Amino acid sequence: MKTPAKHEFIPAIISGGSGTRLWPVSRQSFPKQFAEIFGDGLGNSLFARAAARVMPLGTPWTITVEDLRTLTEKALIVEGLTRAQALRNTLYEPRGRNTAPAIAFLCRALEMHGDKDAVVGVFPADQLIEDEEKFRTTVLSAVEIAARGEIVTLGITPTFPATGYGYIETTGLFDSSLSKTAMKATRFCEKPNESKAREFISSGGYFWNAGMFVFKLSKMIELLREHAPKVWMPFEDLKSDYSNIEDIYNRVESISIDYAVMEKLSSHVTMPCDFTWNDVGSWDAIADIKQGKHSVLASSALAQGSSASEATAAIQISSENNFVFPTDQKTYAFVDVDDLVVVDTQDATLIVKRGRSEKVKDVVDRLKSFPPMAAKRATQHAFEIRPWGKFEVLKDTPDFKSKVISVDPGAQISYQSHEKRAEHWTIIKGRGEVILNDETIPVGPGSHVFIPVKAKHRIRNTGAEPLTFVEVQLGTYFGEDDIIRYEDSYGRR
Repeated sequence: MKTPAKHEFIPAIISGGSGTRLWPVSRQSFPKQFAEIFGDGLGNSLFARAAARVMPLGTPWTITVEDLRTLTEKALIVEGLTRAQALRNTLYEPRGRNTAPAIAFLCRALEMHGDKDAVVGVFPADQLIEDEEKFRTTVLSAVEIAARGEIVTLGITPTFPATGYGYIETTGLFDSSLSKTAMKATRFCEKPNESKAREFISSGGYFWNAGMFVFKLSKMIELLREHAPKVWMPFEDLKSDYSNIEDIYNRVESISIDYAVMEKLSSHVTMPCDFTWNDVGSWDAIADIKQGKHSVLASSALAQGSSASEATAAIQISSENNFVFPTDQKTYAFVDVDDLVVVDTQDATLIVKRGRSEKVKDVVDRLKSFPPMAAKRATQHAFEIRPWGKFEVLKDTPDFKSKVISVDPGAQISYQSHEKRAEHWTIIKGRGEVILNDETIPVGPGSHVFIPVKAKHRIRNTGAEPLTFVEVQLGTYFGEDDIIRYEDSYGRR
C-alpha cells in the first residue's frame, strides 16, 4: 500500500561512483550498490533495497551513468517496475560529473515532464538503512516542510567522532508548529579531523550529512540558476529525448551539490533521523556490521550471486578479531595474527589491517599502472552482467578463453558473428535453441554445438530456469569487442 502524502512526491535514487574503497568486490564495472555484500544478487543489493525503500512513497526515478545501464534496468525490473517504467524513469549520464549535475539533470527532466510543482527527494543508492518505516515517516515530514519552499536535508545523529563525513550545524528548532524535530541548519562543515569531530559531538547540534535532500522542484531550479549557473544553464538546452546529453556534459561544471548550492544558503532545514544508517564506505564498516562477537566468516560471499556454503570455513589459532569476506568452498586459516580483514574474490585477494581500510583506494590507483591483464582487475571483474543474463571467465590465455554463460528464462543473446574466433558450446543445464546460420538446433544438458569463425549464431532460453553452458573460444583474439551484431533484443550495436 502506498504511503499517503499531502503533496505530489517524487523519490529519486542517485547511483554513481566506482566504490573503490570496497575493492575487490566493488569495481567500476560492478560498484558496491549492486554487489552482493548484504544479500544474494541484484534483487537484494543496496540499490534494490534503496528502490524498495522508496517505492511506497512513489514510483522512483534513477540518475546513474551509462555504463551501469544494464545493472540498473535489471535491478529495477526485479523490484517490480516494468521495463517501460524503468526506461522512462531512468536518466543516464554519459559520465559522472558529481552530484550537482546529476541533480540538475533530474530537475530539468522532471520540469520537462510537467512536474515543476512536485516535491522531490534525492537518496543515494549505496547506503544501508534499517527501520525503513521510520525512514519513510521522516521523509514524509520533510516533504511537508519542503512544500513550503524550504530545502531539507536528512541529518544523521553522530554515534562516534567520524572524520569521513561532512557535518551539518544546527541552531534550534525550525518551526515547532510544523515539526517537533526539524532543526534550523546554518552551516555545512567539511570533513573534520578527529579533534574537531569530537568537538562537534560534545557541543551537540551537529549531524552527519548523509547526502539525502528533499526540495520543491521549482525551488531547487531557482537555486541552481542563482548559485550554480555553470551547472544549470547547459541543461536549459536539453532536448526532450535527451539526445544531446553528451554535449550538455561537455559543458557542465563538475561540482557537488553541497559546494554548488547548499553551502551558499544562509539557512535551510535539517530533519534528524531516528533510524540506523551506514554509508557502507569501507571494509572496516562492513566487518563491524556483519561480524558477530565471535564470528570470523562473513555470511555472504562473492558479488556474482553465489553465497558461502557449508564447504567454506574459517579457523583462528592463537588469533583474534579477524574477518573474512570469502569466496565459496574455501578454507581460511589465521595463525598468530590479529585484526585482519581478508576479502577474497575469484581474481583478487585483499588483506588489510583493521582500521586501515581507507588505504584500499591506493591499491586500486597503483594497480592501474600494472600491465593490462593485471590492471583491468582494478576496474573489472571476471564476470559480467548482460541484459540477457551473465557470464564468468574461467580462463583467459593467449591460446584459448573459457567461460560459463547463463541465459535468463525467455532471454536470448544477439544474433552475431566473430571475425577472429570459433566457439564450442556445451550445455550444462536448462533447455533452449541455438540459431546457427539461420538453422534452429534444439539443445539441452549434454548438447554440444560448434560455432565456426564468422558463422552467424545466437542462443535463446526456451525453458523456465536459467540456461547454462560452457563456452571455449579458439582463435587469434578473444576480446569482447569482436562481435558483429545483426539483430539484438536490447538495441545494442
